[in-house]
Amino acid sequence: MNEIMIQLDKLGAESADALARFMDDEEMYTKYIREFPDEPTMTRLTAAVENADYEEAEKAVHALKGIVNNLGFLPLADAAIDMLEELRDDNIEDALDAYKDVVEEYQKFTDVIREWRSAL
Repeated sequence: MNEIMIQLDKLGAESADALARFMDDEEMYTKYIREFPDEPTMTRLTAAVENADYEEAEKAVHALKGIVNNLGFLPLADAAIDMLEELRDDNIEDALDAYKDVVEEYQKFTDVIREWRSAL
């Protein structure tokens, strides 16, 4: 297991399970990790929330959930699931509270990834 996987696992990720989804191709898996902070879905979600476009927010958080689940970023996936459920139930205030958790978890993961990328 390489250094970035160890760092992500400290945040609650399950890199070994995610790596299996990538057919144990560590190079491919780390490529997707490296690119994650530049992936536009979180930007899409933030714009939707800022514009009170909750239909678009639902689509964006659903997409984010899929991406981070595949990468094994479970705390971020759980936060996205919570937000998605609240949006689907039209609980906008609760969805906005859950969005704060999404942002917090997203920041944790992207900070670690950016620090790792800068050391490459």
